[in-house]
Amino acid sequence: PWQSDPVSLTPYPTGFYRDIDIFTNQNAGDVKHVWEVNRLQFLIEIAKAYYLTEEEKYRAKLEFFIRDWYEKNPYKTGIAWASALEVGVRVLALIWTLNFYLAGKKQDNELLAVILKLIYLHGEFLTDNLSVYFSPYNHLIGETAGLFAVGYLFPGFKGADTWQHKAWKILKDQVHKQFHPDGGSVEQATFYHHFTLGFFVQAVAFRKINNDSVPRDMMQKIEKAMEFAMFLTRPDGTLPHMGDIDDARSVYFSDPTNWDFKFFQSIGAAWFGRTDMKYVAGKFKEEAFWLLNTSDYEKFKKIPVQEPNSKSILLKHSGYAVFRSGYDEFSHYSQIDCGPIADGLFPDARPSAAHGHADILAVEIACFGEPHLIDPGFSNYRGDFNWHAYFRSTAAHNTLEINGHSQAKQGGILVWSHAPDFKQLEYLEDDWAQAFCGEHYGYQSEPGMPVHRRYMTFVGNTFWVVLDIVYPQKNSEKKISITENLHFDPMREVKLKHNSIHSYGKKSQLTIWFKDNISEQPEVEQVKGGINAEDGWVSPTYRAVHEAMTIRIKRKTGLPYQSLKIMVPALLETNELVKMAEDDSLFDLTVSEKNYQIRYNFNENQKKNFLEIISRESKQKLLFKDGLNGQWIATGRTSA
Repeated sequence: PWQSDPVSLTPYPTGFYRDIDIFTNQNAGDVKHVWEVNRLQFLIEIAKAYYLTEEEKYRAKLEFFIRDWYEKNPYKTGIAWASALEVGVRVLALIWTLNFYLAGKKQDNELLAVILKLIYLHGEFLTDNLSVYFSPYNHLIGETAGLFAVGYLFPGFKGADTWQHKAWKILKDQVHKQFHPDGGSVEQATFYHHFTLGFFVQAVAFRKINNDSVPRDMMQKIEKAMEFAMFLTRPDGTLPHMGDIDDARSVYFSDPTNWDFKFFQSIGAAWFGRTDMKYVAGKFKEEAFWLLNTSDYEKFKKIPVQEPNSKSILLKHSGYAVFRSGYDEFSHYSQIDCGPIADGLFPDARPSAAHGHADILAVEIACFGEPHLIDPGFSNYRGDFNWHAYFRSTAAHNTLEINGHSQAKQGGILVWSHAPDFKQLEYLEDDWAQAFCGEHYGYQSEPGMPVHRRYMTFVGNTFWVVLDIVYPQKNSEKKISITENLHFDPMREVKLKHNSIHSYGKKSQLTIWFKDNISEQPEVEQVKGGINAEDGWVSPTYRAVHEAMTIRIKRKTGLPYQSLKIMVPALLETNELVKMAEDDSLFDLTVSEKNYQIRYNFNENQKKNFLEIISRESKQKLLFKDGLNGQWIATGRTSA
C-alpha cells in the first residue's frame, strides 16, 4: 500500500500532485513515514544482495516491488509525487538499484524498460519542479543532484543534455551558498549538513568516475565541508545532534549507525590526500567503496595515517568553538555554539522556516570518549506540536533561558522569527589553555534588555571552566527568572549533591561544581521521563525518544547575574584523585596530582569582575577581566 501510512495503513489523498496538501497535521499520519517508503532506497539493498549472492529470491522480490510501485504510483499522481525532493532522492535510488541489478547474473528486459521509463519520468518532473524559491537548501540540492544524474548518466534520453547542463550549473553555483567559508552547512543542522553534502559528493563522483573535470573551487568547498565534519566528530565517532533531523540519507547503501558519517572522511582522504581524514575515518567505509573508482581506493591505501593537528579550533562563520584533548576514543571533547540559528532568518517579526535551533552559547562535553552533556536532538515535524517546539527551543539546550522564553520566537512548524544577533568576542589558544567568549542578544524584549555572555575554558587538557554573565543594557528594577538547563546522555546515571552534579558513564565520570553571586541556594529541578517533552527526554533519531536526566538550576534575580561552573572528568575504577575545596572566592582543585587555583570575583560594580585560573606546578595563569561597559575582555592570555 504505497500511498498509505505504513503504521495505520490509512490512505493519503490521491489525485494531481499539486493538489495534495503536505503541510498539515490532518493527514493519515506523519508524511515523513510514507515518503520514506516511497524513496525506494531499500531497493538498493535488495539489488545489492542479488548482485553479491546471485540468489533468485532477491531478484524476484526486487522485480515485484518495482513493477508494483510503477503500477500504483502513476506519474504526477499521489503522495509519492507531492514533493520534488522525494523525487530527487528516489531517482538516485533507482539509478543505484539499476546499477546493482545490471551487475547481477540475469535481468528481465521488460523490467529494465520499466526502470528506464521511471528514471526518465523523474527527470521530466525534476526539471519543471526545482525548489529554487520554496526551499533553496537541501531540497534544491537533492532535486538538482537527481536531475544531473539522470541527464549525465543517461545521455540517450530526450532532453538529457539540457538537464545535465542546467543541473550542473546550479550545483556549481549553490555549493558556495550551501556551506559557510569554514565548511559548515548554512542550515546549522548536523544531519542536513551531510544530507546536502552527500548529493554534491554523488554528482562529483559520477563525473570523476567518467574522467570529466570538476571545478577546483567546487572541490575546495567540498573538502571544507568534509573538514568541518572532521573537526566536530566526537571521540565515539559520532557528530553532535545539532538542529533538526529526519533520518534522511542521500548516500544509501545500507542502514548505517545514525550520526556516524565517517565514510565522508574516507572519501575525503582519497580525493584530497588527507592523512587526518583517514585517521578519523578509521577504515575504508562501504559507501566510499561504491562511490570511488579503483585508483581512488589504491590511493587511500597508500595514504599514511596522522591525527589531525588542530585539537582546538574556532569555526568562525558557522559559529562553533571546539576544544579537545585528541581524536582517539579516550579523548576529552567540548564544543560551544556562538553562531546563527540558520541562514535566511529575519531579526524582526517576519517568519521564515529553518532547521536550526535556538541554541546560541549551548555547550557539549565528552569525557574519556563518553558524551555526558549533549544536545537532546529533535523529535518530529508532524504530530504533537509541543514536542516539535520543545526540542527546537532554548530550554532543550545546555544554555541559559530567561523568563521561560527562547532566544528566538517560534511560529508554526519549522518557523522562526526575531532571530537574535550575537558576537564572538574572544578566542584564545595555546598549549596550556583554550578559551572562547561570546554573547547574544536574544532577550532584548525582557526587563533591562539582558545580554547573555559566556566564557568557556579548557585547561591543561584536563577540565573545563564555564563562566556566565547576564548583564543589563538598560536600568530596570524588575527581577528576571534565569534557568540553566543541563541535558545528560541517556546512558548516564546522574546524581545531585549540595552544590555539585555527578554524571557517571561506563568508564568515566563528570563532576560539575556550580557557584553564583546569590547567597541563597538556587532552586534545582531534576526531571527524567515525565509526561511532557520538557520532562527529561532526548530524541537522537526521528520520533525516537529516550528518557534522560535534565537538571535545571533556577534563579529569580536582579542584574547583573554571574555564575561559575567547574567541570572535571575522571576515570572510574582507578585511583585518580579529584579534590575540590572552596574558600570564599577561591576554588582549590586537585586532578591527577596536579593542583589548580580558580579565583573569581562577582562584583555588582561590573568593572571589577575577573576570573583567574592558575597552575601551581607550571605557574601558568589565565586571567579574564570583564568590564561590561563596552570593554569586552581586557586581558585573556596565559603567562608563565
